[in-house]
Amino acid sequence: MTSFTKITIFVTCVAATCGAAVFWSISKENASDRKLVGTVRTYRVHAEQGDAKAQYGLGFMYYQGQGVPQDYGEAMRWYRKAAVQGDPTAQTALAYMYDRGQGVPQDYAEAVVWCRKAADGGDAMAQSYLGFSYAQGQGVPQDYAEAIRWYRRAANQGYANAQYSLGNMYRKGQGMPQNYAEAVRWYRGAADQGDRVAQYSLGFMYQKGYGVRQDDAEAVRWYRRAADQGDMNARRALVSMYCTGRGMPLVRWTSVIAIVLALLVLVVPQRRWGRAKWLPWALCSAICVILLSHQLVLSALSLAVLAIGPLWRAVFVALPGGGAAICAFAAVRVAMRGQATKPQAVSKVQPETG
Repeated sequence: MTSFTKITIFVTCVAATCGAAVFWSISKENASDRKLVGTVRTYRVHAEQGDAKAQYGLGFMYYQGQGVPQDYGEAMRWYRKAAVQGDPTAQTALAYMYDRGQGVPQDYAEAVVWCRKAADGGDAMAQSYLGFSYAQGQGVPQDYAEAIRWYRRAANQGYANAQYSLGNMYRKGQGMPQNYAEAVRWYRGAADQGDRVAQYSLGFMYQKGYGVRQDDAEAVRWYRRAADQGDMNARRALVSMYCTGRGMPLVRWTSVIAIVLALLVLVVPQRRWGRAKWLPWALCSAICVILLSHQLVLSALSLAVLAIGPLWRAVFVALPGGGAAICAFAAVRVAMRGQATKPQAVSKVQPETG
């Protein structure tokens, strides 16, 4: 078998594999689309017969553009049909659309009307939604006491958004005496459910020592959980703590060792190194560990200490990493400027499908 034949067979196999993968992907997507169209058809049959759940489901499909072209007007029409029959999820969805001005002119007062109907029926999302309206004074006069009442009703049902919001009101002392311990308790309830804003807020409380014993390691743990979910405030807070070694004792001790090694390289004459010629390389290794751990302040310091020595030592150790360390430190500080910021109020969330 010639080389050309082997290459031809190889290329043919690769092309066939790629073609099969593309065909499988397209087939899977088409099957998903057919399933959505079938779901819409089923919803429509039952919705036209007056089934409230199906009416809400059909409205949701129009809202998301799943199985049908996205159409806020049709979504609003079917949501309203279900809401008039007392479906709390549809009432909350209708309130959300009035709040956002989707399919209808924006009307906070009308949003509150529909939201209250669902909240009176015990819907936790609507209760939290109504609490936000009172806290912000949207559609109703601002009233912190009413906001707390509705947030608490939703929070007691385990609704994470309300738990976070209630914690925020305790932290700020809005409508009640300021109470950091209670704020921490409600933040933790939401954070344990995976709410990233609550996780960041809990980390902030641990970092500052508000309502809990100050604990940098615990702050880092919660910041990291929030940052893993994409929270930018948590990422900025983590960078700030990385740059000072707070909450990371292993990194801090590695930094101290690097500085000690740098000083040894600086003060010990080369003729006395003897068997300690490994010293500069150990320093380089320690600095690499620190840099990989984002411990930029102390790594830059150790390199700076080393760089003030004789030129041959600077060339031997400092120059390969010193400039990079200082530039990286400056870039990170510019890109991620600032300390941890205080937690902010969370806006209302879009109702989910049942």
